[in-house]
Amino acid sequence: MVYKSPRKVAEDLERRARVVSERTRQKERFSHMPYKEMQEWYKKSFDKYRHAGDMWAKAGNSKKAIQMYEGAIKFAPSEQVGEKINEKIRSLYSGRGKLERNLYASVSIISLVASLFFISFNVTGNSIGNLSKGNLSLLGIGLFALGLIAFIFFKIRKK
Repeated sequence: MVYKSPRKVAEDLERRARVVSERTRQKERFSHMPYKEMQEWYKKSFDKYRHAGDMWAKAGNSKKAIQMYEGAIKFAPSEQVGEKINEKIRSLYSGRGKLERNLYASVSIISLVASLFFISFNVTGNSIGNLSKGNLSLLGIGLFALGLIAFIFFKIRKK
């Protein structure tokens, strides 16, 4: 099979990893295989999950890559290999959504400060003398709402 995109390869590898891991679990539960053969099945499952995680990372879907790497950790042959996979997971978490979080934080701060600037005329007592500036207070309220929404998205995406 020839695939044109890493996403298609990753989807196929994910499907294969799930099939192999299910077979491994069935063999573990219902058969009395020798230890060496069972370790071979564990290694197959580990390799499939790790390879699927690598392809998802290459395709740019870090969420799926993390899921596949976590599946690989379950079948890791040793603790050192499991730690290497954990390092890959940590690197995916650290790079994920950094620009997006910064964008939400920036929009939140800028719109809240701008809303204070436009609403401040009504707060300071100059509202009697500035009756013609009603549109500015609506703009201030809109910017304040935008700032709150952006702050909420920032907090949600930070987790």
